[in-house]
Amino acid sequence: MKKLMMIVFAVGMFGLFLSSCGEAPPKKMTVNIENGKVIYDKACIACHWKGVAGAAALTDTPRWETIAAKGMDTIHQHSITGFQGEYGVMPERGTCTACSDQDMYDAIGYMLKQAGVSAK
Repeated sequence: MKKLMMIVFAVGMFGLFLSSCGEAPPKKMTVNIENGKVIYDKACIACHWKGVAGAAALTDTPRWETIAAKGMDTIHQHSITGFQGEYGVMPERGTCTACSDQDMYDAIGYMLKQAGVSAK
């Protein structure tokens, strides 16, 4: 009986070990508005302040509503990989090569808030 308990314990520990080796589910990002403003002021403002090269200007609420309808995941992905749209081109990371994925997420959140819309 003691030997059986040791085997059950060993198998259980091995299963626990294997289950801890898998990938963790992706962390749900949340917007840090303060960081978003910093990133916007550093990188995004060049195009998004007045709508240069077809970018959505911060004051163009109807454009931001259309963008927001795509959902935050899609907008975020487009900001990272770049996007060719009806109005122009969003360069990869908006040319902010030093910006992390979180920085891009924060900047998007900041711009949406400034435009008075929220992503679906």
